[in-house]
Amino acid sequence: MSATLLIAVLLHGGLAIWLSMPDVVPPPKPVKQPLHINLLATIAETNNNVVPEVVKPPEPVKPKPEPVVEKTPVKKIPKPEKITEVVEKIIQPPQIEPRPATLDKVATARYEQLLAAWLEKHKKYPVRAKRLRIEGEGLLRILIDRSGQTRQVSLEQRTGNRWLDKAALAMAKRANPFPPMPEDDPRRELEFFVPVAFVLR
Repeated sequence: MSATLLIAVLLHGGLAIWLSMPDVVPPPKPVKQPLHINLLATIAETNNNVVPEVVKPPEPVKPKPEPVVEKTPVKKIPKPEKITEVVEKIIQPPQIEPRPATLDKVATARYEQLLAAWLEKHKKYPVRAKRLRIEGEGLLRILIDRSGQTRQVSLEQRTGNRWLDKAALAMAKRANPFPPMPEDDPRRELEFFVPVAFVLR
């Protein structure tokens, strides 16, 4: 038998056997189950697996060695002896201030009368007031120095009429200077008040 014929017989025989065999159903494919991942467990496992870093405490700073200072002995200076000075106390008698000279009231009253009389000599009655028969009384305040020079003049009490007021001030101006103050009067200046009366007779 030739080789070609042998191959043909084998092929036909194999085909007949295959057709005579029952149909074989392939096994079902396995169904894939859904994949569930537990993230919390994964994170927890990850945290558990993380090894915390150990922080080493800083090394203490070693203090620098202080320089050795040699103490030099301090020489004690002897205190000087207290020198007691003898001071003689001179007791001076208390100074007695000179008493001011007492004023002679009688002499003062006479001098003020002299000033009033001197002032009266320089009084002039205003023509208009005299024509209209206007009368009035006032009070002059006059301040003079020791030589009798007028320092201040004022009308402490008015007469009630402006013509008479002007006449009283003009009278004091014309009377300047007044008689000088007495030598035994210790005052440097004198203030006196003189009543001035304008009366028609």
